[in-house]
Amino acid sequence: MLPALAIILTLSTGSKPSAAEPAGWGLLGAIEIREVEKDGRWAVEKTYPDALRAAANDFSVTGYYVPVEAQAYVRSFLLVPDPADCPFCGTNGYGPTLEVHMRKPLPDMPEGTEITVRGTLRLLDSDETYQSVIMTEAVLQN
Repeated sequence: MLPALAIILTLSTGSKPSAAEPAGWGLLGAIEIREVEKDGRWAVEKTYPDALRAAANDFSVTGYYVPVEAQAYVRSFLLVPDPADCPFCGTNGYGPTLEVHMRKPLPDMPEGTEITVRGTLRLLDSDETYQSVIMTEAVLQN
């Protein structure tokens, strides 16, 4: 069984992006994740679309801010495409979630604030977690 935190920070994928989804979330949603048996244990296989790999060095996405810790200045947080996807709220299950690490700390803001961030996507090839990407060196765009 994978740790609960890894599941919370998981980018839920497998569904095809719809025309209504913003481009960033559509690319993230196109990541395919499969559970497989590997050497007598359960493992996670991930397939990243070529378009996501091509955009990974300069990736922009708009979403809703979800703090992980209460802090005056925030360097790491989660971003979700819809405020109802908050993984800590317990109302909507687990939707797509992106872990974001800022280049410079931001003043804390209200949970659910819509923001756009641009940074580098690090593709996580570990077969021990469902988490598939982390944004690093992010900067606020709005």
